[in-house]
Amino acid sequence: MKKRTIVTGLVTLLSVVTLAACSKTTQNSKIITMKGDTITVADFYNEVKESTASKQAVLSLVVSKVFEKQYGDKVSDKEVTKAYNNAVKYYGDSFSSILASRGYTKETYKKQIRSEKLLEYAVKEEAKKDLTDANYKAAYKDYKPEVTAQVIQLDDENKAKSVLEEAKADGADFAKIAKDNTKGDKTDYTFDSGSTDLPSQVMTAALALDKDGVSDVITTADSSTYKPVYYIVKVIKKEDKNADWKAYKKRLKEIIVNQKLTDTDFRNAVIGKAFKKANVKVKDRAFSEILSQYAAGNSSDSKATTTAASDDTTTAAADQTSAAETTSAE
Repeated sequence: MKKRTIVTGLVTLLSVVTLAACSKTTQNSKIITMKGDTITVADFYNEVKESTASKQAVLSLVVSKVFEKQYGDKVSDKEVTKAYNNAVKYYGDSFSSILASRGYTKETYKKQIRSEKLLEYAVKEEAKKDLTDANYKAAYKDYKPEVTAQVIQLDDENKAKSVLEEAKADGADFAKIAKDNTKGDKTDYTFDSGSTDLPSQVMTAALALDKDGVSDVITTADSSTYKPVYYIVKVIKKEDKNADWKAYKKRLKEIIVNQKLTDTDFRNAVIGKAFKKANVKVKDRAFSEILSQYAAGNSSDSKATTTAASDDTTTAAADQTSAAETTSAE
């Protein structure tokens, strides 16, 4: 089944950003005072800016600001709230502890959801420009139509082998065996080769079965805990594949677009294109390489942007303060 994952919060530098957002805050603003010494915004910034986490935090902030500016009206608060509530429901009592372990508060996690949804919208829109007959036909070649299956999910290998033996016995009532033994939320699924409701190994095995066929034990790993999970599947209904790819055009479109969402190179190209449009420039040489992975979308301008930092010693702390003042003025 599709797993929801809360990625690690990149919050190392966010306190600096928060401080800089205040119009009265400067590089010399004091964060900590003590006898004979102080720690200022600049002290903190210079201490942490070289770390990988800080660079990732700045990059995350750039992505968030650029995509909010360009696509902010394309994602509603309702969508963000729905995604947030789905995560709360999925993780249950563990949600708060998982959030804390990833460095998020409820509000910063909602901001992360919004940022990802803005990027998702941009990727989907760019992917739609690539929908040619050749792409449709290539997707159709690999496409396998819907099957309806009964699924047993187990967390113990010996138990799975025992249940498989019972399920393959003559006259076995697979539906009852599934309901009596599964650890999953349900036993009945309908899916095609582009679905994400079950692990890919399970769907591949099921789609290869004939009607009334029962799989062997399929071993997968839980994407959150990495512990092994075992499945047994029986196909109870199978759709024949139409010879005309256009019969599946709408579904093939969804599959092609969804594949682009998980294509790192394509996503990076979309981000690079957005950065170029926003004229993103790095002003502190400590962050000179954070845009390099988006060169495909930014072309030669990306190299110019990242190397420009060596000629410009303006600190990010000062830039953040200036930006905050500009935003306040607007």
